[in-house]
Amino acid sequence: MSLLEKIQSNTCSLRLQKDWLKIYTCPVPTSDFLSFVGIATMDVPQHSVLHLLYDVDAATEWVWKTDEMKILEELPDNQGRIVYQKVTAPWPISDREIISHSRGYKDAETSEIFIKMTAEPDILPEHANYVRVRQLEGAWNIMPISENRCRVVFRLHIEPGGEIPSWLANIAVIDTPYNTLNNMREMVKREKYKTPIDAPFVNSPEDIDQNYKDFIVE
Repeated sequence: MSLLEKIQSNTCSLRLQKDWLKIYTCPVPTSDFLSFVGIATMDVPQHSVLHLLYDVDAATEWVWKTDEMKILEELPDNQGRIVYQKVTAPWPISDREIISHSRGYKDAETSEIFIKMTAEPDILPEHANYVRVRQLEGAWNIMPISENRCRVVFRLHIEPGGEIPSWLANIAVIDTPYNTLNNMREMVKREKYKTPIDAPFVNSPEDIDQNYKDFIVE
């Protein structure tokens, strides 16, 4: 069972609420660093969000603190992709670099999409100027609400490595989901994202992690 699946909603705290967004922080077993759950309503079709998520070249425009993102490898047989990401940090903290494997799943009956991200830290040699993130689990769940609205759930737990104290990271943990989802909300309105894309999803409802439902109250 993944760390994200072990998160219990009754241990989480609501840290931010708007009419379109809720952000919770949650303790994670075996870690001093909090995870987050961001739940957003987007006034665009589901395919607009998917198109943006797969547009890696645009990531620096909306993914919080991301200075670089590129695809290292497209894996065969719908196994996903290996992605490199560089995240900036304020001086004197070193920038972080993340190498992750992302893989998409879909439920043909409900149209829910689930994109799972896990760290693959040893694919490239470490850079002397950056700290390599060695532990990360993240997920995107995108569910249609209507023809022109969808719900986006963004979850992430990261062990940043290096010398960042957990108490400091935990104070600022909601910055990532808030700014990323707020930027996404504007980006998906662009004309280019109105066109659906053919993304490599595995039709496997049983692989979709839905450990977020307790956070959603209709």
